[in-house]
Amino acid sequence: RWLIYTGQPPLPSIELLARPEEKLAGLRFDPVLLAPSRLDYCFDLKAQHLSLRSRNTTNSNTNTTTTEPAEITDIPLPSESEGIRYIRFNPNPPKYANQQFVFTSKRKNTNVLEVYVCNLTVSKSNGNGNRWAVHPVPALRGRRLNFVNGCAYQFTSNGKSLLCKIIPKNHPSNPPAEPAVPIGPSIQTVVEGAKKAPGRTYQDLLKNRHDEDKFRYYLTTELMNVDMTMYTYDSSSIVSQSRGGFISCGMESSPCGRYLLVESITDLSYSVPLCRFGKDVAVWDLEPGCEGSDPEAAANSAAILTVVSNPVDDEIPLSYDACSRHKRRFQFHPCFPHTLLYAHALDGGDPTNEPLVVVEGDDNEGESFRDAIYTQDIQSSNAGATGSKLSLQDPVQLCRLEWRYDDINFTESGGTMLIDEYRWSDRMERKWKLLSANASKTKKSLVWERSWEDRYSSPGVPLLKRGTNGKYFVREPSKTSTSPGHIYLKGAGASPLGDRPFLDRMNLETAAKVRLWRCTAPIDGDLAPSTSLEEKDGVQSEVGGNSVAPESREDVYETLVVLLEDDDSILISRESKTTPTNYYLTSLSEREHPSSSGRTLTTITAFPHPQPDLIGVEKELVQYKRKDGVDLTANLYLPRGHDTKPNTPPLPTLFWAYPREFKNSKAAGQIQGSKHKFVSAHWASPIHWAAKGWAVMDDFSLPIIGEGDGIHPNDTFIEQIVSGATAAVEYVTNVRGVGDPDRCAVGGHSYGSFMTSHLLSHTSLFAAGIGRSGAFNRTLTPMSFQSEDRSLWEAPDTYIAMSPLMHVKNYSEQDRVGKLLLIHGEVDENSGTHPLQSERYFAALKAFGIESRLCMLPHERHSYRARESILHMAWEQEEWLKALEL
Repeated sequence: RWLIYTGQPPLPSIELLARPEEKLAGLRFDPVLLAPSRLDYCFDLKAQHLSLRSRNTTNSNTNTTTTEPAEITDIPLPSESEGIRYIRFNPNPPKYANQQFVFTSKRKNTNVLEVYVCNLTVSKSNGNGNRWAVHPVPALRGRRLNFVNGCAYQFTSNGKSLLCKIIPKNHPSNPPAEPAVPIGPSIQTVVEGAKKAPGRTYQDLLKNRHDEDKFRYYLTTELMNVDMTMYTYDSSSIVSQSRGGFISCGMESSPCGRYLLVESITDLSYSVPLCRFGKDVAVWDLEPGCEGSDPEAAANSAAILTVVSNPVDDEIPLSYDACSRHKRRFQFHPCFPHTLLYAHALDGGDPTNEPLVVVEGDDNEGESFRDAIYTQDIQSSNAGATGSKLSLQDPVQLCRLEWRYDDINFTESGGTMLIDEYRWSDRMERKWKLLSANASKTKKSLVWERSWEDRYSSPGVPLLKRGTNGKYFVREPSKTSTSPGHIYLKGAGASPLGDRPFLDRMNLETAAKVRLWRCTAPIDGDLAPSTSLEEKDGVQSEVGGNSVAPESREDVYETLVVLLEDDDSILISRESKTTPTNYYLTSLSEREHPSSSGRTLTTITAFPHPQPDLIGVEKELVQYKRKDGVDLTANLYLPRGHDTKPNTPPLPTLFWAYPREFKNSKAAGQIQGSKHKFVSAHWASPIHWAAKGWAVMDDFSLPIIGEGDGIHPNDTFIEQIVSGATAAVEYVTNVRGVGDPDRCAVGGHSYGSFMTSHLLSHTSLFAAGIGRSGAFNRTLTPMSFQSEDRSLWEAPDTYIAMSPLMHVKNYSEQDRVGKLLLIHGEVDENSGTHPLQSERYFAALKAFGIESRLCMLPHERHSYRARESILHMAWEQEEWLKALEL
């Protein structure tokens, strides 16, 4: 019912990036603020009521009516606030507030983060008198919150409490000092008979005992329970189970609000990040743990139920079909008050192992399975003076899966669950339906099985909503609806005309679908025939199966944001090439049964054009083919009015891309995106070059295809990117004639930088290249990279061939040796792109006399943040390509 939005913070100064930073166990954080480093803060807070209003303005060309924006309410920030972040909504607001959320405010010129509560109240004398008010939380005054490993607070499911991670009172005021003289060496061992433990090239791992001590110091917290039932927010208590401190890596409130599922770190490792450390999974009973005035007595009576203790998880195979061999993915079952749900691999988590084959006498006799999902109920009994005693019932197997478990969702009515599984080796996915009433005795029924690479056939994903118990459920039509047993699906709506997002209603019993909403059809292009209510496979192409009237077609791009509670009003975003994204309300019933008066859009926002210098830049979604017949696409940007000028000379052209792997050539050639999206540029985008008089081929397709069993895309990586780039240059220079073949440049970020170096090493297509934050020696990432899940020792020829460092001599012998600008952040945290990659590659270029330049940006990571860094990056790139403009 309400839209809450904040002002986007500007680019930060390099001063923010230069603040002290700790790098421990895969985390990077500010040791003074006790929060992730480089945080920026939103500078304002606004609220807007969502409601359909009377018509106001009519566009006769598109038969669309719009209204003026609804009134916007400014929510005042605390007087000393530098900015806010970490907004969290209460799933069950107290009686004194219609809506409630909390947020964090940074106090000006200090290293203090404070929590505030914002309440919406409605005047009893005037039903329209909405008032948003912000209140401090006295219970947290003087206590430091810890955001190092995520947001420091969360509501319990019943909304009665706010659980906050705070620094224990007896915690040392200063971190462990680094020994002036080392106390000994840092040692790691592999014992005889140990399991194989391959691992990616993670950065920021623990290295020694001092790192261990700092890790425990900075991540140890207690849990404070703040009472939210009273608007004074001055009543709180320490959750007894947390007294003395613990290291949390995950918490979830049970649907009933009484229990807390806690994952806490027990064993550390020097080879994997925090998420794979040894941990205890336990259930805490919050009721006895928050009662009593005697802390020691309360701690002794606190109920802790250890569910499982898992060791360090460093034995997961490299394959993307692999997983932990231990019990994993613990959560509360959202449909029951206090039942656990978890998964466990039946093949030891290794896809090279044989799956479990069901023996005779089972309903699934002869079938094979790799994963299973279990439920386990929590029981509480009265233990007299010592409080309650928790125990676990025996686990119940909910279902078994032939592939690897991915996700599970439930309908709020509790009648149905939807389970997802996947198989990476051929990019296949399945969705199953299981009736919850007697799940252990019910067979799964298949909803769909498909390749996730095939965007055109994607049925979408179930629409979710937050239930009254704070858990997310699959959205069903309301109880008053005439469509019981249905769910909603939303999807990107990929098609030969580009993406046209949609909303469907699906019958879970028959799998029949009705299209309720779809992005407006573009003016040009043939739509799927609508001679009947339903298209092939029982899927409607357009709303209600109706034909699209020519006068209702419009060159815009729309997406579904949310379906409101009435099951009819929807909030959508809407943009065009020249109009920025804004938000509107419209009606599903109006679209399904259009009247002569056309469509009504209620304007919610009216954001102005953020980049006027790009007004007039022409955008096209172009299509062409690779020499082997694979369809390719690109977004072609041209300067204002270029195509309308007769005898216009060809332009310097910048090609920008990011290769992607596929197992299916037809899927690789499908159209992605929409040519009707707003023309804008972020810091990493090359689009602004079109405003400088260049042609830009942005995101030109470079699919790396490996069809069939045992065929890996990367085994022919170089041949395929060369073929794709050759087709792109041929299209721009010969087919369209807008690009000058002597003035072509190529660039990319990360894997796009890797691609750039290969294209310069194996072709003479480009006079210059720009490679940002790339990797150039695959032997430095020996335990897999990108989508490659084989190790160096399994595919040595592929690793060597895919290392640009190994081709520098070949680079120097090209007919035209393109010059190369390398840019890299000095503290790149990405596992495959250590700064050393660019430094060593530049040294090789220098050894062969190849014109090149290396720019290392201080304090920058894989993505650049500071205003000074981004402006300097832009200067470097413009200076590097300036010669091609002459």
